[in-house]
Amino acid sequence: MDSKFEEQKSKIVYPLQAIPLSTAVKWTQNWRERKDIQDINGFFIPMDDINEARAEAGIDNMRGYLGIDENGVDHLLLVGVDAKGNDMIDELKGQFVYDYTKPCPQQCGNGNVLNGGN
Repeated sequence: MDSKFEEQKSKIVYPLQAIPLSTAVKWTQNWRERKDIQDINGFFIPMDDINEARAEAGIDNMRGYLGIDENGVDHLLLVGVDAKGNDMIDELKGQFVYDYTKPCPQQCGNGNVLNGGN
């Protein structure tokens, strides 16, 4: 790798709920390689965190990717999407992958017909 690129990358300041792209790549790869089936009914997504992600310049929409961390916990990773429908994931430009969701089960709230509680 280019040493100038590595120097720039070492200066990246991640927002509170952002994760490094390299982590997101690994987690989404884990999801695609998943052999077992677990019951994930949905994800809890705090609005404050969505608003933080929306503050990135040029975001028209958001896209979610499913991932599994090194402890086997499911995640919904969110990235900004530009007007052409392309993911905006360039850490050097302040475009991050956000991980602030909680899986359901665990964060399901009261039981209902969508989360399997009724």
